[in-house]
Amino acid sequence: MKIYSALLILSFVLITLSGCIEDNSADPTINNLDSENESVRNAAMDRLVETGDEGTVEALIQLAGDEDRTVEERKNAVTVLGKIGEESPAEVLLNISMDEGEEKELRMASILALGEIGNESMIKPLRGLDYDGDGLLRYHAVYVLDQLGTNNEVYATYGELPYPLSEEQRLYRNNVNEIKDACRADGTFPVVDNATCVLVGYNYQSGYIEVSSDVKPEKSEMDEIYQLYDSEAQKRGVDQVPVRFVYGYVSPLEGEWYNMSDLDDFNVTGTL
Repeated sequence: MKIYSALLILSFVLITLSGCIEDNSADPTINNLDSENESVRNAAMDRLVETGDEGTVEALIQLAGDEDRTVEERKNAVTVLGKIGEESPAEVLLNISMDEGEEKELRMASILALGEIGNESMIKPLRGLDYDGDGLLRYHAVYVLDQLGTNNEVYATYGELPYPLSEEQRLYRNNVNEIKDACRADGTFPVVDNATCVLVGYNYQSGYIEVSSDVKPEKSEMDEIYQLYDSEAQKRGVDQVPVRFVYGYVSPLEGEWYNMSDLDDFNVTGTL
């Protein structure tokens, strides 16, 4: 009888210890998010995404918000949270995204994670981000906000926004002025029939090259205009250059306006 009781106690202890080990199994993996070895970091991130249980998510949320941890570790935790896709971290990620005191690298990762989670109420506040010096932070925001659509009237959308920090996004940013100034071989720009005026510019609040007119262009007109931009973009290594045809009315001073170089940052369609 004593032996039987001892076995029961031993079994209980083993089960308890087994539960403790299981509950804490994510800890060493989380610690590897700051490994100097890239392969170890990536393997840890993949393992955490695969696990993705409530305990793992909670541990990652705590890590992401811990300012005493390294930026690399927090950034990787944020990235994993985005890939897991649970909504519970969204508020923490939004706070990091909007906090000007946080490192920009961490804020950009948090913005992309919010986009992967897809909680619309947590994505909308990104519209309030200021336009930072090099525009990268804002571009991350508009890339995520693009999935919500726009409040403005969009006639048509061509191409797509390049993924943030990709080589194509770098080429797009560096060549957007030359791309938006594309015209026919004879130096003219296609006419939009019956339009009072047409404005062309890069809208940093949407990330798109925008062609604004007070009447909807015919599809053939939009196709021709986009072909000009696409051909110029292809020469510069940019595929699927993002262009929108949008509603906009500005009283013309004289005739029609085309390719106004001083309208680079003019928001012809209002804010998102």
